[in-house]
Amino acid sequence: MPLALKGEAGSWLPVSIDRLDALLIKEIYHGRGYDNAYALRRNIAYSLQHVQYLEQTITDLKLTNVLTTQTWKAETIVGCGIIESLLHFLIVATGNRTTADWETKQEFTGANKVIEGKTYRIDSVVKQKLDTPAPVPMTFDTMLKKAESKKLLGPDHSVYAKLKRLRPLRNRVHLQEITQHVDHDFNAFTAIDQKLMMQVLHAVFTGPTFAPSTAQRAYFTYLEKYLDP
Repeated sequence: MPLALKGEAGSWLPVSIDRLDALLIKEIYHGRGYDNAYALRRNIAYSLQHVQYLEQTITDLKLTNVLTTQTWKAETIVGCGIIESLLHFLIVATGNRTTADWETKQEFTGANKVIEGKTYRIDSVVKQKLDTPAPVPMTFDTMLKKAESKKLLGPDHSVYAKLKRLRPLRNRVHLQEITQHVDHDFNAFTAIDQKLMMQVLHAVFTGPTFAPSTAQRAYFTYLEKYLDP
């Protein structure tokens, strides 16, 4: 059965959600300390379909330079979202999540005091010891560092290096985060970044984390054109 199915009038369809789910469930499944594993698998599968669709638009359409760049942006942000959610699961499932024993209950602002011409202030924080340690929220950067130290995405060091470069682009989903007048998306997203994102997705979903069959590896043939010879 073909992977990219043809519908009526020659319409294009991506790899099905059920097929992607059958791959993802090899690693993402209930009972590993993570709530709602099924919903996470579906969200990752939807996003993988989205990336495949975006690749098809690049292949099929004559896009302007702006639309090409915006497509690279969409692929990069969606791709980073896929990796971020996968890392969150893997960190929790492998027992590597950081926890806190104390919870901040109240904060008090102290009075200003001038010492040798400089103004100081001492604030106070009241914390309560928890009966059960609570998970500490994780940023994408924190997850990447932990994933690299624990090799959660496999032993290929280049994957982590590429993700470190791509991580700042994840936040450009917020259009207002601008640092200077030339800091716009057309300058921020490049073909090199998009290529690195596609390489990461191929490495992760055809690598040891999911250990795909030959047929399942073929789900990601659309990414192979980005691999270095």
